[in-house]
Amino acid sequence: MRLRIDLSYDGTDFRGWATQPQLRTVQGTLESALATVLRVPEVGVVCAGRTDAGVHARGQVVHIDVDALPQMRVGSDELPVETLQRRLNGLLPADIRLRAIREVSESFDARFSAIWRRYAYRIADSVEFWDPLTRNHVMHHPRPLDLDLMNQAAQLLLGFNDFASF
Repeated sequence: MRLRIDLSYDGTDFRGWATQPQLRTVQGTLESALATVLRVPEVGVVCAGRTDAGVHARGQVVHIDVDALPQMRVGSDELPVETLQRRLNGLLPADIRLRAIREVSESFDARFSAIWRRYAYRIADSVEFWDPLTRNHVMHHPRPLDLDLMNQAAQLLLGFNDFASF
């Protein structure tokens, strides 16, 4: 059975997505929680795209393959995937939240089935916009940005480009 998991995380205290020995990563934290709740030695997740240290995600998609979901709650109207999501969110730290879990076809692949991605880069270039509540999500830049120069440089990125070599 293949499950699609949609999650969000605040990457401030993570050393990126990918599991690294002795470091706190999103993948390592998620796989550990999955193994605990599913009562298996290990669970491997496939992600749509890895992030670097300090990067946040609002709609990361991963998939896992499991033999079957154990009966988790006898006498409840809750579906097994709903129980799995509730239990995982109860076990995971507050900087990772599972937004949805659903069964998908075996042909779904979190990495290769993605049809779009959106990235947001936020820069506050004036002290009037330097908000301590957004310090982990907005870069504070000490001087005004040159929007004309930035737009000119961005024109080089427009169009269909093959970035496979990267």
